[in-house]
Amino acid sequence: MATVTYKPFKQDKRTFYSVKDGLPSDNILSAAFDAEGRAWVGTDKGAAVLENGRFTSVDAFHDAVQVLFTDDDGKLWVGSGNVVCTADGKNRQELDSEIVSIAQDHSGNLRLITKNNLYRYDGEFVLWHSNEGTIPLDMAAFGDGEVYFAAGKSLVTAFGKRLRLFSINNETADMPETQVQAVAADKFGMLWVGTKDGVFVYDSRNHWVSKKDVNSLCSYNIKKILFGKSGKRYVGTDIGIMIYDGAKRHFYVKGYWLPDSEVTAIAENADGNVIIVGTKSGISYIETLTMTLADKAKHYEQMTEKYNVRDIGFVTNRFVDNDYDFSTGHVEISDNDGLWTGSYLISQSFRYAVTGEQEALDISRRSMKALLHLMKITGIPGFTARAIRRPGETNFGNGHPEWHLTKDDISELEWKGETSSDEMVGHFAASSCYFDFCATEEEKKEISEAICAIVDHILSHDYRLCDADGLPTTWANWNPNDLNRSDRWYWERGINSLEMLCFLKVAYHMSGDEKYNAEYLRLIKEEHYAVNTMSRKVDDAHTCHIDDNLGFLTSIPLLRYETDPDLLHCYLIGMREHWEYERIEHNPFWNILYAAFTDECSDLDTGVNGLRELPLDLLELKLINSVRNDLEWDYSPEKYGEEPQMKVALPYDEKPLAAYDTNQLMADRTRDDYRLCDGAIYLMPYWVGRYYGLIGE
Repeated sequence: MATVTYKPFKQDKRTFYSVKDGLPSDNILSAAFDAEGRAWVGTDKGAAVLENGRFTSVDAFHDAVQVLFTDDDGKLWVGSGNVVCTADGKNRQELDSEIVSIAQDHSGNLRLITKNNLYRYDGEFVLWHSNEGTIPLDMAAFGDGEVYFAAGKSLVTAFGKRLRLFSINNETADMPETQVQAVAADKFGMLWVGTKDGVFVYDSRNHWVSKKDVNSLCSYNIKKILFGKSGKRYVGTDIGIMIYDGAKRHFYVKGYWLPDSEVTAIAENADGNVIIVGTKSGISYIETLTMTLADKAKHYEQMTEKYNVRDIGFVTNRFVDNDYDFSTGHVEISDNDGLWTGSYLISQSFRYAVTGEQEALDISRRSMKALLHLMKITGIPGFTARAIRRPGETNFGNGHPEWHLTKDDISELEWKGETSSDEMVGHFAASSCYFDFCATEEEKKEISEAICAIVDHILSHDYRLCDADGLPTTWANWNPNDLNRSDRWYWERGINSLEMLCFLKVAYHMSGDEKYNAEYLRLIKEEHYAVNTMSRKVDDAHTCHIDDNLGFLTSIPLLRYETDPDLLHCYLIGMREHWEYERIEHNPFWNILYAAFTDECSDLDTGVNGLRELPLDLLELKLINSVRNDLEWDYSPEKYGEEPQMKVALPYDEKPLAAYDTNQLMADRTRDDYRLCDGAIYLMPYWVGRYYGLIGE
């Protein structure tokens, strides 16, 4: 079996700053790093410098600071209106008009351009040439005295012994007819020209390259371009920033990565591991860290323990009240507390199996107790609650008919009924992992009794869960007549057959009671449940992902416990069909599980790469990618009344964050609330991969 071993990799971490963090204004005009590595930001109300995690206004600059530039000697130049000086207030000059840009060529010559004139530096800025009626928007310098500036309808070059200006446009060259707005150059004279129609590369002689030649060149409305000393190319647009890092590229839009859409300033520090991206709503400070997959696992475990645990050990999302302040808000009481707590328990049980760490065992034991509490609190043998809530928690005592009043050793509480198949899958998959990897003999007895009680309840109620009101719940149905002989359960036939076989197999594994094995075999022989699992995924235009998640979770215990080659053949064919259909999602969990049980590792690297891409803050928030023009759309979901979605999922650091039961192909998240997800999104695939030798550290 293949093992993917990653060397330490680059991981971006984002922090937003605004007026509440000391900026004089959120309207950012410029940015730079000084010789000491401090971040400077120019706004329409002055300049500020970042120190000890907070910005401090610079007393000398209270007017608009539209230009910040650090030269090769480490001097930070400030352009405010028509005044230029160094950050210490020295070298002050008043020029003819508003300063537009400062640049330095590769021989060290410093250049400055105002709205009217071009200047060279010789102890002070000296008038060099008139702009000849053109209005510059940006400037680049390279070589020994070569200057280009963006001037709307043309790209203007300044060259020659007696300095000559020449306008390059579609009438004089092969330059496309467009609006030129930004420009940057390397030491070889290769220019990236930013226009309202995208980036064009120009060799500073007569050759132009566009997106039709190089597909990775972005075709958005370009506002800023920066060539970093690290070799990265930063392209700021009106909808986000494109970062080119060798063969890799990222497109970061408003939401997780940027406080606003239009990029107004870009700066990179000397080491190339920090950038500032300015917008009209503050800045994004993006730091590139060096991490391993194990580092990220530890990070998510710490975040989850700090922000996503409630009551006796339930682990779910956290609603955040104050944007990115995770200490605000509350942990969600969800419809599926058992499923989400169980997912985290799976990760920590596998972690304990790999590392033997006491912390992993303690967390697993706490979560297992929480699941057992849900299994028993209803007072109905074998009927599990979705969730519990206590006095003072959200909506306690609101009279909802599915919430039932009782008490435990801690306090009065309400438990929620209408329990679904989702909950059962979470309980069985997680309990089996804890049972095998963590449980003492006493715990095994307690878990076995609780699991067998659930199966007994299902069997005695015609393969359903029956609620406190005596009625079957809506979704917890594994009845053979319904699955095999009712059109109403067409979509659930394969997945629910898989689930019932799993439940019986787990009960038999834990108890050794032959009645569960006998019923398992009866469903296979008389009700073709194993055959049903071969086509467990029905083509739904990728609109419903709840059953996808349940199918892969259910596979963990069923494929671990089944040894009969004929049955394994059925289950693995079904898994293969399911995985092939969902392959376009690049799901880390499903790719790693598939590799673990099939020994086919064709997409293992894609799964592990998804773990690398996940942001450090697992935050669900408003994120709009549909403004991009590089996405390929699939309109087939419209036949089910759903919105178009992408043909292939975006990278995890660009798309809306979503749990594995949610559509990974959506470009946007339009809700305005903030939800901090727990770390199981990363930790389940990571620790399963470690356990099966697929991920090396």
